[in-house]
Amino acid sequence: MAEFGIYVHIPFCRHRCDYCAFATWTDRDHLMESYVDAVVTDIQRSVERGLPVADTVFFGGGTPTRLAPDLLAKIVTAIPISPHAEITVECNPDDVTPEMMRVYADAGVNRVSIGVQAMVSHVLVALGRTHNPSNVALAVEAARSAGISSINLDIMYGAHGETLDDWKQTVEQIVALRPTHVSAYGLTVEAGTPLAEDPARHPDDDDQADKYIVTDDVLSASGLTNYEISNWALPGHECRHNMVYWMQGNYQGFGCAAHSH
Repeated sequence: MAEFGIYVHIPFCRHRCDYCAFATWTDRDHLMESYVDAVVTDIQRSVERGLPVADTVFFGGGTPTRLAPDLLAKIVTAIPISPHAEITVECNPDDVTPEMMRVYADAGVNRVSIGVQAMVSHVLVALGRTHNPSNVALAVEAARSAGISSINLDIMYGAHGETLDDWKQTVEQIVALRPTHVSAYGLTVEAGTPLAEDPARHPDDDDQADKYIVTDDVLSASGLTNYEISNWALPGHECRHNMVYWMQGNYQGFGCAAHSH
């Protein structure tokens, strides 16, 4: 049976990455509480109009973990969900704490997607990312200690100056953390970003093709199955929310840049 999904857009970021073309704010943290109240009000009105019970919920951004954990939990509890719903929050590893994960888990969050991108410091700098690679392992442990066992690690290949060995190091370190799911994307140049304005830093197609092969070899050998072009999972840990998208299912978006289908 087709599942119904809900996507919640949290537009706040501490820093905008050089490749990012998403709708995000780095200077409006003062709006966080008002924004959450508006999203909750929108959800409540939709419920009154007959919003279906959600089988999957996904918090994306921006950076959802920029919100205080109780604010994000306030949104979760406003959503009508089915008994076995998948509820995912995208996380910046620098933001994650054990207390944050406990608040999420208590609210019903059972899956996190941690934005790693790379485990090599100079590659993170090339991407305009600010987190410390060592915080990734701490974030994974914090999620597990809170009882959140479905963990996706999000990585990206093709940054300027990233060698094939750098990428292999990232993938192998990711595998060592024993995630249940890995999303590996080739860096894409989006119009209007700092990356787009610097052709010397644009990714090379052949280089990305080589890195995709490495990705599939290493992840497959670890027991993760490539069930979609850029996604690998242990059996039973495929992202149900993304499957709603890919199967042309129905979903409702809440937040300033969310849309529905």
